[in-house]
Amino acid sequence: MDPTKKILIGCGLLGAVFFALIVAGVVWLATGPEGGVRTSNDMEDYATDYLEKHRILDPSEDLIAYYDHTMTMDGTEAVILTSKRLIYHKRGRNDSINLADIDDINHRNDGIIGDVFEVFATSGKIMKFEIALWNGGETFKNILMRTWQRAKEEPTTETVTDY
Repeated sequence: MDPTKKILIGCGLLGAVFFALIVAGVVWLATGPEGGVRTSNDMEDYATDYLEKHRILDPSEDLIAYYDHTMTMDGTEAVILTSKRLIYHKRGRNDSINLADIDDINHRNDGIIGDVFEVFATSGKIMKFEIALWNGGETFKNILMRTWQRAKEEPTTETVTDY
């Protein structure tokens, strides 16, 4: 057989395998849970179950917004906004900032990456997270800013003792 034919057949087979892998990947992604920023009224069952199983939320707080950062949509890395806190959950660990303790929030759309958030607490703590392109970063920003504004306007619940 002519060496040119062998090369063409080999390239054709590699191209077919590559195409099949792409199609399989698209089918796999399409059959799983839908990603992107979610609000409490449109949560996927896997995410609600994960939050309950791992007791991420306090019973006194309500879920406002949720973003699963994983490709597999398994909840192991997520940004969670509640009525009281902003939580970054990763590998079983929760890092959170109380909304009332947020000093400033920076947001930028970073081209290919998507939306980048930098949240600064009055204590000096900083939380940085990203929401991938076309995953609802602007929606998350709007919800976060509104929820933070409400938390700043709420009267403090400090106990005053009369002497």
